[in-house]
Amino acid sequence: MFDVVAFGEIMLRLSPPGYQRRIQASSFDINFGGAEANVVVALSNLGAKTAYVTLFPPNPLGDATVNYLRKFGVDTSAIVKKGKRLGIYFLEKGVGQRPSSVVYDRADSAINEVQPGDIDWERILSNTKIFFSTGITAALSENVLNELISAFRLAKQKGVKVAFDINFRSKLWSYEEAHEVISQLMPYVDILITNEEHVRRVLKIEIEREYFDGIDLKEEGQKILIEKLQSKYHNLEKVVLAARRSISSSKNIFFGYTKDADGNIVFSSKREIEVVDRVGGGDAFTAGVIYGILNGLPEKEMLELSTYMCALKHTIEGDAALVTLEEVKQVLLQDGHGLMKR
Repeated sequence: MFDVVAFGEIMLRLSPPGYQRRIQASSFDINFGGAEANVVVALSNLGAKTAYVTLFPPNPLGDATVNYLRKFGVDTSAIVKKGKRLGIYFLEKGVGQRPSSVVYDRADSAINEVQPGDIDWERILSNTKIFFSTGITAALSENVLNELISAFRLAKQKGVKVAFDINFRSKLWSYEEAHEVISQLMPYVDILITNEEHVRRVLKIEIEREYFDGIDLKEEGQKILIEKLQSKYHNLEKVVLAARRSISSSKNIFFGYTKDADGNIVFSSKREIEVVDRVGGGDAFTAGVIYGILNGLPEKEMLELSTYMCALKHTIEGDAALVTLEEVKQVLLQDGHGLMKR
């Protein structure tokens, strides 16, 4: 039995050393990353039993990517070897007032060649507690979207909880295109983990101006946002939202919130995050939320654990939160202060 199975695209990540610009680079550091893969890698490091579903080309790059996942204990038995290329993205890490930026080279990557019957969803979802994917996967191609919808439908039939992150990417599609597609997916979703902006701009959940303080939602507005979401989509059992306030590329404020069984809004602490590597912070938060749900943590503990995972991820090079459960538990013991462990 798998705790979590994820479906998406993992790519080869190439980034100049340190904070060099791409135009300066004479070499690139290699990593692997993709939203869904980042989530299952993080969960596997916390002790969850995870699996990843995708398509890789039958070549050494595909083999290297499989080995990356296996190294962290992610089951790769459902990965299909098909297609001609692995998607690539080039990351330029931001610092100070210069933001990070990404250039994608993922057209015609292997996952887009998926056809009905390539993936044995019947076998996979017969042994799964939570199935996870994101709007990034939905945006890739019609083939991938059709496969995702089929998996969501079968998951609902089998009583598997569907977790979803809107994860809008402007380099993949527009807000209008995302709204049209993700509105079709939302009736299958049990657990929504995303952020305020994506809810408002992709799902078109309108919040009146009076509930804002500048560009930030007030606490009352955050409660209304969740209530409107669950009113529009009655199937949503759990909504967990992240909020990020960017001071610079090197320092962010991050927190999360949700609604408890009594209808009260529960907030995490607001964490000041020092950024070494920005990519994958939201995925670390998502992994923490899913871990909390799997283990029945109270909302406050779940949020503290999730935001701490996000904070830790920002200190780690690469896409995934490579942290242990013992490291994450420090925050629940009020010991997340960064002092050297001797």
